[in-house]
Amino acid sequence: MTPAGGLGPAERRRAARHLLLDGFGVAAQERLAAARVVVVGAGGLGSPVLQYLAAAGVGTLGVIDDDAVETSNLQRQVLHTAADVGRAKTDSAADALRALAPEVRVIAHRDRLTRENAASILAGYHLVVDGSDTFETRYAVSDAAAALGLPVVWGTVLGWDGQVSVFWSAAPDGRAITYPDVFGPQPPEGESCATVGVLSPACGVVGSTMAVEAVKVLTGTGDPALGRLLAYDARTSGWDTITLAAPGGADEGAGASSEGGAPGHAGGAVGLTGDEADPAGSTDSAGGAAASGGDPAAPSDGSAVAPGPGVLLLDVGLRPGAVPGAVFARLEDLAAGNFPAELLDHPLDGPVLVVCERGLRSRGAEQLLRAEGWRDVTSHAILG
Repeated sequence: MTPAGGLGPAERRRAARHLLLDGFGVAAQERLAAARVVVVGAGGLGSPVLQYLAAAGVGTLGVIDDDAVETSNLQRQVLHTAADVGRAKTDSAADALRALAPEVRVIAHRDRLTRENAASILAGYHLVVDGSDTFETRYAVSDAAAALGLPVVWGTVLGWDGQVSVFWSAAPDGRAITYPDVFGPQPPEGESCATVGVLSPACGVVGSTMAVEAVKVLTGTGDPALGRLLAYDARTSGWDTITLAAPGGADEGAGASSEGGAPGHAGGAVGLTGDEADPAGSTDSAGGAAASGGDPAAPSDGSAVAPGPGVLLLDVGLRPGAVPGAVFARLEDLAAGNFPAELLDHPLDGPVLVVCERGLRSRGAEQLLRAEGWRDVTSHAILG
């Protein structure tokens, strides 16, 4: 016999610690069991989100990701294992979630979410969790969710830093704030984990916080981060809270006001771009080399690069052969310690000029080479 409330004995036993929780109980657990949640990205943030939501008892989980598992993902994408390398992340995620919580219904969307398909994919879900890694995807998620009236739990992590918030176009009490309300129009792509790295457990901290926010929204418990942006610094393990201004309110134009010393972001793109933004779309925040740390006077195309005598020209861009006369190397190979023979033969005190399209990957390569002992390394963008 099923107890009053609709949860069977096995579900109640599994959720026992929730049922004992003050302010939670059976009613909240029933809401989780009936909930349909879609998670954008099965990577560094999506992994802990999906694991905790499945374990918490969410009835239906949609997973949106068009990538396959790579070895470099395993440093932080804990939903996947070494045996999953080469598999679609949606398939790997579905298997892991069903093993963790056999009763969960997993819907795999092996798609790249775009403005054209976002509304059709998100329709039918109650909540969106956005752990995506590009501005293009975030703005597509935000616009589609706003049109559908869906709340969005959003998070990002880059390097040592993370941010979490809840955006909902239909939120009450003056908290109807969306992602573009805070960060302004969609900017060019910026730094990514592929270019500057990310601390592995920081993804777990931020992703777990996103899962907490999702549970609160779904169950009506606690105080979700509506109208607030939570900023995490893994260097100090500290959290700051930024109070967000509703559009048209008294603070319109401020974008975000600072509390506790946290930096505000006034109407511009936040300086974080999530877990592993697509390198093909990665550009600096102002679309030019100067803003990304490259040389303002950098040549406008690879054919114009002319290093001085004795300089090793190293191209870590996206297209092999784009820079005539350069030695090409993938940034991922350099990170793995696989250096081209020309670089290994180059003196540690000999000058090395590293280039790429926008100066982001070359800057990461510069740091890697300096750490390996090359002392005279500079980086430049080859696109103006």
